[in-house]
Parts: sequence; structure tokens; C-alpha cells
Amino acid sequence: MNDDQFSLFELEVEQPKPDHIVEKSISPEQILELRRAFNASGFTAEVKQAEIIRSCVIRPVQSLEQLLARDVRPILRRIEERSKSRGPATGSAWDNREEDTWIDKL
Repeated sequence: MNDDQFSLFELEVEQPKPDHIVEKSISPEQILELRRAFNASGFTAEVKQAEIIRSCVIRPVQSLEQLLARDVRPILRRIEERSKSRGPATGSAWDNREEDTWIDKL
């Protein structure tokens, strides 16, 4: 066998990846879109907004300006999910439950 035969079996050398990838910051338009979505869904309290953002973003975030552009879409989806699951504002939590309990099945 000669050296040319082994060239078929050589693995490609992987290009080194950069240590950090620069992420695109959130745009003013995206900040406005998030604020509108929070207001439209009724989540106007900062504590509730921070809870929703924390459920979508793993890293600590102190303000909307610290978000990345890629964070916006999951947050908007979560706002929509939570606003749909809130249900009507009238009645008790028992009246507004979505699932049958064992009592309902009797």
C-alpha cells in the first residue's frame, strides 16, 4: 500500500470555533413590541413581567435593554400562552379551573 490510499480515510480537520459569539442586542422596535404585548395581555406589573422573562431567559436580566434579539420571540410566545391560560376574571379559582377533578367525575 502506498500513502495515496490512506488519504481516503483521513478525517477533515475541524476549524476552530470562536470562543464567544457576538449576539445581536435587542432593538428599540423589539422593546416596544414586548411592552405592547405585556400591556395588551394585562401583565403590567414589573414583577410579573420579570417572572415571564426569567422563564424564557437563562441568564440574569435586569432590564429589557439587556435582552438579546433572539430572546424576544420566546418571550412573546410565553406572554401569549400565559394570557390565554388566565381565563375569565370572574368567578372563583374553582369555577375557572380548566380540568375536571375527581369530584367532577363522580
